[in-house]
Amino acid sequence: MDKSNFKGRDEDHRELVFMLLHEVNPRKAVSDVIHAAYDAGYEAKSDGITLMPELEFDSFKMKNPCGVGHDWLYYRGTSNPFLPHIVNSGRQARLWADNWFRDALIDFGHPIRARIWWLGLRVGGWYGWYGHRKAGHPFTEKYDKETGNLK
Repeated sequence: MDKSNFKGRDEDHRELVFMLLHEVNPRKAVSDVIHAAYDAGYEAKSDGITLMPELEFDSFKMKNPCGVGHDWLYYRGTSNPFLPHIVNSGRQARLWADNWFRDALIDFGHPIRARIWWLGLRVGGWYGWYGHRKAGHPFTEKYDKETGNLK
């Protein structure tokens, strides 16, 4: 894939990510969440995959789309539009987000790391999840409640 036309880490990588999704062909839920996170402009807020810089897309100077999607799911909390209707608590929504991340990493070719990292999220992800809830996310002044996008 020719990367000469793509921007650096601080730029919007939507076009590249959508091309990558076409190549990887992940399951629908993985693709839908990544599309939504990038459409909402969440790449700028995300740190990618925390503590696993080796999975970042450094040659493209961009964050891993799986990490961006997972960060967006944590940000959205129980207002995540992709949650099944039976999910009715923050604990269940966080489990769904962590399971989504595991599935996304598997689809992107990291099946062993996906399972190990899933365990790490289940043990330590509560800190990030409750940090967003404490900050009032997703309903902050920078969040458009109608569209679900960052302002």
